[in-house]
Amino acid sequence: MKVNFHYQKGHLYEDHGAWYVQYRQRISQADGSSQLKRVSKYLGRSNDFSNIFEVEQCRESFIQTVNRDRLSANSRITLTAFVEGAYLPWTKEERRASTSKGHEKIWINYLRNRVGELRLREFRTVDASRMLRAIAKERDLTKTTLQHIKSVLSTIFTFAKNDGAFDGANPVDGVLIPWDAREPGETHAYDLSQVLQMLDRLPLLVKSLVATAAFAGLRLGELRGLEWTDYTGTELAINRSIWRSVVNPPKTRASRNSVPVIPALAEILGEYRRSVGNPETGVVFHSGNRLPINADKVGRRVIRSTLKAIRLPWYGWHAFRRGLASNLYAMGAPDKVVQRILRHSKPHVTKEHYIKVFDRTMVEAVERMQAQIEELRKAKGDRQQLELRFDDGQPATAASECSTANGFPHRSTVRPADGQQIFSSCVGSN
Repeated sequence: MKVNFHYQKGHLYEDHGAWYVQYRQRISQADGSSQLKRVSKYLGRSNDFSNIFEVEQCRESFIQTVNRDRLSANSRITLTAFVEGAYLPWTKEERRASTSKGHEKIWINYLRNRVGELRLREFRTVDASRMLRAIAKERDLTKTTLQHIKSVLSTIFTFAKNDGAFDGANPVDGVLIPWDAREPGETHAYDLSQVLQMLDRLPLLVKSLVATAAFAGLRLGELRGLEWTDYTGTELAINRSIWRSVVNPPKTRASRNSVPVIPALAEILGEYRRSVGNPETGVVFHSGNRLPINADKVGRRVIRSTLKAIRLPWYGWHAFRRGLASNLYAMGAPDKVVQRILRHSKPHVTKEHYIKVFDRTMVEAVERMQAQIEELRKAKGDRQQLELRFDDGQPATAASECSTANGFPHRSTVRPADGQQIFSSCVGSN
């Protein structure tokens, strides 16, 4: 029998100086049946909370208890019922909008039709492993995409454990990605010369957008969320990120740091600011309606055609962020400094996924190695020539004619002036 479950958020309201949360609860009737009715829970007096965020935390804590108790009492709930009734509604409440949407797409596109009526508490590691192998075989996905699918499935069970709907070890943790799955494609970065070529040809608004992405390393959502109050002239404070029309805080705590603005970027932003009337507030990048610019549309309609004229491919906005990391690294910036500028939480993310070695850097490196080889060969040849000259100028018995001290020959080597031949002479003990 299919078991349904609906995750409750509760309705928060204030009445007569107190806060309440309204939710649904099944109430037993006199005839033995039960009905789902709306009930309210008193959270506290209005004066007990300093702000609305504290009230929200209290509501969330209580509602989690309500949902957990319902899940614990229902051991027959299916994975599908749990994900669609509890997990996905939770992501919409507790996670970034882009993260919630991404998890929903993975569930619908790859997982929902494969789990059938499998119960949540009966799910095993072998079920997840078979699922990933079947998906890889039928959809020809890369290992990176399969890893994302595994990650979503693992997060579902982590949430289920925390809500009391699942006990024991997470069954997805030990799942292996199929070894024969397709390798992911190469990611790209724009080097400094390519960025300068773009800036010479783009209109001022798009030029400012690209310069900020390339010289400050902002993510796409951070570019859209940037406001003039965040700009001091020497740095940009990253206070928000906008995905579609949803305003979120930056991705991580490390992402909320400020980034330095180099003079080249400050000059471009200053010119752009003057062109739009020197605003003090509002979003920085907009197309006249004061709403955040649709940067993806700008990329497709403006940047792509501009790059086509100079025979450069359009790799997307993130190629500027990777380019900043790669350009700084090529100039000798330490890994830790590059990490701080890109505002990554962990240094290995910067090194493994963002720093790219440009073709010219590799060519210069092997050219330096070739020059070193030639230098060493030349030095070896010079030594051989000197040895030949020495052997030609001395009798074969020269070594035996050297005077000795304590039974060992004593030699002194004199470093000649430039252009003179190196020579060795035997020096007696006296």
